[in-house]
Amino acid sequence: MMRKFRHLTRGREKIIAIVIAIIVINIIASIVTSFNDHTYVATVTKQERIMNSTNSYYLIFTKDDDGNYYEFKNEDNIFRFKFNSSRIYNQLEVGGKYEFTVVGFRFKPFSFYENIIKFNEVE
Repeated sequence: MMRKFRHLTRGREKIIAIVIAIIVINIIASIVTSFNDHTYVATVTKQERIMNSTNSYYLIFTKDDDGNYYEFKNEDNIFRFKFNSSRIYNQLEVGGKYEFTVVGFRFKPFSFYENIIKFNEVE
């Protein structure tokens, strides 16, 4: 009986270790991708608010002068002290041309988007 209990305890410890490792990896990945700033100059073509059971965020669809399309996420980022996503969404206008500073990367198979950190209007 005692041997069976030890076996169950080891299994539980492995599961806890795996869960902790996944959490740590996610936190490290979030920190690393929050500081790879890069910029795009593009015109906003459409904006959407995405809502699901756990959170909501904004998607900003754009097109640059070369005809390339980009999709950016606009959500708060605790590591960059960005807490004004709704304000950014309100200030961006469809048809407006902006220089976007974004972080993260676009990985379509998992719907990862670059996140807007700041923007400036371009004439």
